[in-house]
Amino acid sequence: MRKILFLLMFIWASVAQAQQAKTDSLLAALDNAQSDSVKVELQCAISKEYYLSDIDKGLAYASVAEALATKANLLPGKAKALNLIGYAHLVRGEFDQAMQLHYQALNIGEKTADTAILITAYNSLGSLYHKTKDPKRAVSNYNRSLWLAQATHDQVGISKVYNNLGNIYEEEKQYTKALAYFNKAAQIQEKLNNKRSLIISLQNIGTVYLNLPKPEQGLPYLFRSLKLADEIGNKIGKPGVLKSIAQIYQTIGNNAKALQYAQQSYDWALETKSSKKIAASAELLQTLFVANKNYAQAHKYLTVFVEHDNQLDLESQKRTAAELATRYETEKKEIENINLKAEQRRQAHEIKQQQITLLFGVILVAIMLFLLLLFYRSRIRLKAASLKLQEANRLLQSQHTEISRQKNALADQTLKLQEQNEQLEKHHQFKNKIFSIISHDLRTPFGSIKGVLDLVQSHHLPAEEVQPVFKLLSKDVDLTMNMLHNLLIWSRAQIAEKNIALQPINLQQLAQENIELAASQAKQKNISIVNKVDEQAVALADKEQLNFVLRNLLMNAVKFTFEGGEIKVSAGEATDDNITLVVSDNGKGISQANLTKLFTKDRFTTLGTAREKGTGLGLMLSKEFIESLQGTLVIKSTEGVGSTFVVTLPRAVTVPLPEPKLTMQVA
Repeated sequence: MRKILFLLMFIWASVAQAQQAKTDSLLAALDNAQSDSVKVELQCAISKEYYLSDIDKGLAYASVAEALATKANLLPGKAKALNLIGYAHLVRGEFDQAMQLHYQALNIGEKTADTAILITAYNSLGSLYHKTKDPKRAVSNYNRSLWLAQATHDQVGISKVYNNLGNIYEEEKQYTKALAYFNKAAQIQEKLNNKRSLIISLQNIGTVYLNLPKPEQGLPYLFRSLKLADEIGNKIGKPGVLKSIAQIYQTIGNNAKALQYAQQSYDWALETKSSKKIAASAELLQTLFVANKNYAQAHKYLTVFVEHDNQLDLESQKRTAAELATRYETEKKEIENINLKAEQRRQAHEIKQQQITLLFGVILVAIMLFLLLLFYRSRIRLKAASLKLQEANRLLQSQHTEISRQKNALADQTLKLQEQNEQLEKHHQFKNKIFSIISHDLRTPFGSIKGVLDLVQSHHLPAEEVQPVFKLLSKDVDLTMNMLHNLLIWSRAQIAEKNIALQPINLQQLAQENIELAASQAKQKNISIVNKVDEQAVALADKEQLNFVLRNLLMNAVKFTFEGGEIKVSAGEATDDNITLVVSDNGKGISQANLTKLFTKDRFTTLGTAREKGTGLGLMLSKEFIESLQGTLVIKSTEGVGSTFVVTLPRAVTVPLPEPKLTMQVA
């Protein structure tokens, strides 16, 4: 226990030192302040800091601020100081004096239309009427404060009113509603990191649990409130929090702890010098000592309670509060009557002015009618001329519209011709590339065929050597046939270019169909082809052209993959509108030099891993087909590691009906 007390004293000393540092900073600024307005603001700020630990010092600085503001005729500063002085009297339980001061601040706030002053004054008056048992006036003042705070988005002001409304509902035994308001206040203060106000909200939440089935649930809120009070050095708030903790322990039957916290509450109450707080803590101690049958101590604290309760004289303060409220309301009504009479005089003056204005208006209208009569004939002539001008203008506009239409049509035709010229130029260049390949790559196999046929015809070859030569010749014929087949597909596509059948294509099924076509060539080299395309991958393309592209990419991958290698077909998302189809292998790859020559005029031939020959025509046609489908073909390769061919196509909006699932791997 001694260690805990020592730790608490150490924490309090650290917090007090930090608070003192802030106060010292404000005092230093006050010493250097030049203008009266700055001095008043600093004195008010120092007063608020001292209110956490020393009510007397806080009251002294607020009083100095009020005197200086009065002397310098600084009404906003005076109202702020009056509210601070009123708070000190409220804490001491001197409600009648507090009410007079808050009403003075309210009057200044109304004259200067200072919303911040009005929010504080109405909220403080609500608290005073609540404490003097006048809930109707309390709620009325709270609602005025809340309306102003909400109108000016004053979150701190809103949270304070929520707390006070919660207290009203708690006294009316509407505990659930009270708890809701306390929680709303705490949420705002947590968001603003306003520890000063949060201490009160947490205390209110913890205290309301005294009236609920499980009062011990309020302890975490009260202990957190106590911790925050220690953090910011708030001595004034501690007696109430400790008293609530003691009451909960009393309620759950732990009188030892109840007595411990009640005694701490009383000790801190003495520090505040507030008769209200001292009386409340003494009353609780008297009750606990009676329960423990310690009547001597009970009598001691009963005497303290009676002494300080008599100082409060709540009934007298209640009467004074009612008189102040009546006086304020009467004065307000008198002012309203004076204002009403002034408004009536102003309205009578306005009516007289309106009558004079009306007379001048009648005269002016008569003059205008006379002038209109004079210009009537001229207006008729002008109208006829205007009609002729309008007709001419309409004719000009019609001609202008027709010229614009013809100009736009001509521009559209020019644009179409440019596009057609560009397309023709592109086809012409591509045609030249193809004829270049055909002229080069058809010459070699046909030369070989002619040579072999000449040898056989002239009987220069023995019969046993003819068969192997024909096998080699067959490969040349196959290569030539494949090139002619690719060329045929391209030429058909060129003829039917405007009739491309775009449709949603399931890429997994398309990949599987082409993998099965390439399976026999792959099996000869013991190469596995894996279909990793998701069954939901769907592209918008021409199926025949995309079949051609994928088949060429797979045949190309088989050609350049080593025996026992692997080829993967996969798909992925490029963007929200596109999808990619990827063919990758772990074959011999393409050198950087050859990679830059692809799709250019430069010709080169590379043998496959089994010395297969190729023309490069299929890859060029594949790129042509992909671009006609609004897609792209990108090649990435590292020599000795493998190659990756990435086809990007538009994504299909509608998904085709699923077809039966096929085998996903061919070896």
